[in-house]
Amino acid sequence: MKVTYPLSLEIDEIDLFLGATNVSRNQYNGNLAPAHRPGACQHYKDTSSPTAPRTYRPNPLLITTIMTAALVAICSLTLSLGAAVGVNVQKLSMNREENGRKPFMQPLWLIGMAVIVVDAIGDFVFIGMAPQSMLAPLGSLSLGWNVILAPFFHREERVTRTTVLATAVIYVGSIISVLYAASSNPSYNLARIKELAGNPYFINYLMFIFLVQGILIVHGKRKGFVMLHFTALAGTLGGETLIFAKTSSELVKNAILKGEFDDLRNPISILAVIMTIVTALTQLHVLNTGLAKFEALIVVPVYQTFLNAFAITGGLIFFQEYRAMSRKDMTMYSIGLVITLVGVKMLVQQRRKSVLPSHVE
Repeated sequence: MKVTYPLSLEIDEIDLFLGATNVSRNQYNGNLAPAHRPGACQHYKDTSSPTAPRTYRPNPLLITTIMTAALVAICSLTLSLGAAVGVNVQKLSMNREENGRKPFMQPLWLIGMAVIVVDAIGDFVFIGMAPQSMLAPLGSLSLGWNVILAPFFHREERVTRTTVLATAVIYVGSIISVLYAASSNPSYNLARIKELAGNPYFINYLMFIFLVQGILIVHGKRKGFVMLHFTALAGTLGGETLIFAKTSSELVKNAILKGEFDDLRNPISILAVIMTIVTALTQLHVLNTGLAKFEALIVVPVYQTFLNAFAITGGLIFFQEYRAMSRKDMTMYSIGLVITLVGVKMLVQQRRKSVLPSHVE
C-alpha cells in the first residue's frame, strides 16, 4: 500500500522535489503553494519570502580549476624566464670566447648552466602538477622572454614588428591549448608506469622518434649540419626528456604523498632518472651547438616547434591523456596548437628573409 500526500504526490516524488530545491519538509507543509496540475513538481514555487535574494553558491570545481590554471601560468612564466636567461647567457659566453675554450671551461657559460640547473629543479617539481599535454604549449611562453632578452644580450639581433606580432600569435595559441588541455592529473605509481610503458602505441612512437633522430644525424653527417638539424634533434630529445622527467616526478611525488618509497629503489625508477639526466644534457649540448652558429631569435622558435610537437604527442600517447578530453576539448586544443605553429612560421619566415636566407633552405 502506497502512502500519498493530499496533493496526490507520492513520497518519493516529494523527496525528489524537496531535495532538488533544498526545501525542508516543514517548509513544504506550511509555505509551498500547490500546483494547478497535481504531480508536476516543476510548477511549485517557494512563496515563503518572495522578495528574499537568492543565495549564490560558487562552484568549488570551477574555483579549483581557475586557481590551478593561475598557479600553473605563474610557475610557467617564471620557469620559462629562467630558461631564456640561461640559454642567452650561454650563447653570450660562446660569442665572446676568443681563446677557443670549450663551453664548460668558460665561467660565463657555467653561470648560464647554473641558472638552467636551478630552473630544471623547479621544472621537475612543476611537471608533477599538470598533464604533459598542458606543459608543452606553456613552453612556448619562453619565446616571449627570448624576444625581450635576445637583443639585450646580443646587440646584433633586433626585434621587428613582425617578431612582436608572431610572438603574440604564439601566446594566443598557447593560451587556447592550455585552456582545453587535459585538466585531470592522476597520480602514477610504478605499476601504472610499467603498464603505460608496455603500451604498443607508445613503443611504436618511441621507435619513430629513434628513426627520426637517426635520419637527422646521418643526413647531417653526409650533407653538413644546418640549423634545422640542431633544432629538430634538440626538440625530439626535449620530448623524450619531458616523458622521463614527468615519470620520475610522479614516482617521487607518489613516494612522498603515499609513502611508496620502495618504488624509488626499483631499477625502472632509477633508469627513468638516469634517462632524464642523459637526454636533458644531450638536448642542451645540441641546442648550444646550434646557438653558437645561428641567431637565438630563429633557433629558439624552431626548436620550440619541434619540442611542442614531440612533447605533446608523447604525453597524449604515453600517459593516455586524450582519454580525459572531450571531442570539443580535442578540437579547441588542436586549434590552439595550429595557431601556435602559425606564429612560429611567421617568426621563422621573417628572420629568414631579413638575416639568414641561406641557413634554412
